[in-house]
Formats: sequence, C-alpha cells, structure tokens
Amino acid sequence: MNEKLKCCYIYIIILAITLMISYVFNEILITRYVFYNTFQDQLNFSRIDEIFDSQLKYSWIVYVFIPVWLLIKNFIVSICLQTGLLIKGIKLSFFTTLKIALIAEIVFLLPQLLKLCWFLFIKTEFTLTDIQQFYPLSALNLFRFENLSSMLIYPFQTFNIFEILYWLLLAGGIKQALDVDINKGITIVFTGYIPALVLWIVCVMFITVSLSPTI
Repeated sequence: MNEKLKCCYIYIIILAITLMISYVFNEILITRYVFYNTFQDQLNFSRIDEIFDSQLKYSWIVYVFIPVWLLIKNFIVSICLQTGLLIKGIKLSFFTTLKIALIAEIVFLLPQLLKLCWFLFIKTEFTLTDIQQFYPLSALNLFRFENLSSMLIYPFQTFNIFEILYWLLLAGGIKQALDVDINKGITIVFTGYIPALVLWIVCVMFITVSLSPTI
C-alpha cells in the first residue's frame, strides 16, 4: 500500500471518530438546559431559546469545518516536519511526513473522549464555558480559569500531556521512517514543529488581546 493511500485511510478513521464525538457533544451534552445554565443571569428564557434554536439551525457548519480543519492542520504539521528535515539536510517524502502527522493526530482523540466522559458521567451540571475551558491533563487544570487573563487560557490548554505525547509520536515516526536515533527525530520536531506551535500560540494570544482590549 503506497503512502498516499495510507494517509487517506488514516485520515478517514480519525475524521469518523472526531465526527462521532462531535455529534455526541452537540446532540446529547449541549442541550437547551445547558444554555439556560449558561445565560440565565444575563438573558431571559425566550432570548436563550432563540440563541439555542439558532445554534441548532447552523450546527451543520461544524461538521463541514471539522474535515477541512483536520486536513489543513496535518498538512501544516507535515510542512513543519519537512522544514525541520530540510534544515538538517535530510530528505523524506511529503506523504511520509503527512502519514506521520496523521498517526500522531490519533493521540488528540484521547482528550476528546476523556472530556466527553467527564461531562457525561462526572460533572453532569455544567455550562458552555465549562465545556469550552476544560482540557484534560492540561496546565489550565492547575488554576481557576476565572482568575486567569483570557489571553493565558489557550496557552495553558495547549501545554498538556497529550501535546507532549504528540511530539514524541512525531519524533518516533521520523525515527522509524529514517531508521535513525530517536534523538534525531526529537531534534527535527523541535526544529520544525515547535517554533510553528509557539508562533501559533502567540498569534492566538494576540487575537485574544485584540478582541478583548480590557484584558
């Protein structure tokens, strides 16, 4: 089986699981009652109903966005790995690095499943903010997000156990593809992917500050 076909199969599997998790969130967890919990101190019930009904009407957009975002994200990660390889003077096909990125992407299904289980079985009374801010095994869980500046929430969410596992999976994929020492793989990840991740976090923080000038 060639690399392109492997990439397609892995992408379809990840996409199917992601869509199923999103469906459960949208259809079972994010109910009208959750909207009442979230907005009852700010809006009257008729206005909350309007907001909820509007979300239902346009919920299909989420299912269109997910496959596009998943594809774009992994293409960018593959380009970052190619950059790291180029800096080190090593050649590897684009579809090989794309396959490595897609396989590593599987690790991010775990926090989605943990988050789903958390709100289904443990924290059964919650608001939309609780869902948006909660990220399992992240640095954000060490703080009360109400006490944090909004611009720090995303960086603290991003620094989590699964992100570190992702780095290791990328490095392991590079190691296996090149048949080199794992340290070589880690070096390539830190040369190509990590700077791009830091730049992305800074951009998100900048956008957050721009949208919330009072932070």
